[in-house]
Amino acid sequence: MQVKKYSLQIVVLILVTILSAYGPGPSSSGAPASHTGAPGEGNCTESGCHDDHIVNSGTAMLQLEIEGQPEKIEAGKIYSLKVKIEDNNITRFGFQALVLEGNNNQNCGEFLITDSARTQIVHNRYKLQDRKYVTYTFNGTDAVAKGKGEWSFKWKAPEKLNTPVHFYISGVSANDDMSDKGDKVYTKISKYN
Repeated sequence: MQVKKYSLQIVVLILVTILSAYGPGPSSSGAPASHTGAPGEGNCTESGCHDDHIVNSGTAMLQLEIEGQPEKIEAGKIYSLKVKIEDNNITRFGFQALVLEGNNNQNCGEFLITDSARTQIVHNRYKLQDRKYVTYTFNGTDAVAKGKGEWSFKWKAPEKLNTPVHFYISGVSANDDMSDKGDKVYTKISKYN
């Protein structure tokens, strides 16, 4: 009987230790695919994850920076991209990006991860399966400075490009209360060619 009692105590102690290691912190490891607001998609306010504010109703600034600020996208070229979101006093952020051909809303080009600690590629397994997204990782929710979220990655334009290119980004400015309530969602489209 003593052995069973001590065994149970050891099991409980191990479980408490394991669960404590995963204590407070961001509860997400990336936005689920198809939340950029692109054609055929919704955004995080419509899907039930961050749904208590209207999209783009907050005061944050969401930006997509493309290296060299091109007026036109060149076929086959690799571009350095940066998604930035600024919102005073916020310490947790998220984002998702997608690039589509403007003529048919098909996936366009290829994302290249340059910072695997903060960014990752996700695919939609159910609908719009051709689309590939770049989003944040668990560690990528941390602000790079108070009030600033930022993610860097690259994108390679297709070798043949006969269509306009549309960049869709969404961002979340999270209040870090361990729930999805009170967070603000933003979307933006940048069109080229």
